[in-house]
Amino acid sequence: MPINSGYCNCGPFRVSVIPHGLLKPYILRLISERPMYGFEIMEQIFEKTGGMWRPGPAATYTTLEWLERNGYIKSLNAVQRSEKQRKQYKITEKGLTALTDYAETSKMIANRMKRFGLLYGGL
Repeated sequence: MPINSGYCNCGPFRVSVIPHGLLKPYILRLISERPMYGFEIMEQIFEKTGGMWRPGPAATYTTLEWLERNGYIKSLNAVQRSEKQRKQYKITEKGLTALTDYAETSKMIANRMKRFGLLYGGL
């Protein structure tokens, strides 16, 4: 059962092992540890998932823009490098609150999934 790019080839099925919607809370968690640049966030996700997940720049930067626009993160010092600007992002109080809420909800979901796994034994 090789896992590549967040998918598992399980027999004839291609199954996503990365839950849809995980990028926003995962980025918040990473930025809560320390301020980071977008590229650094992509690399950290790849490293922390053991190479199983590498979100692309389009998904990462779109998510960062959404998080900033909605007040969960803020950009710090923007550094001009060639034609592109590098922004470092920091979590806000609103982001920390959202992360706490997410952690509580994800525990509940994990417990339900555990019960589901026990019920259907091996699915």
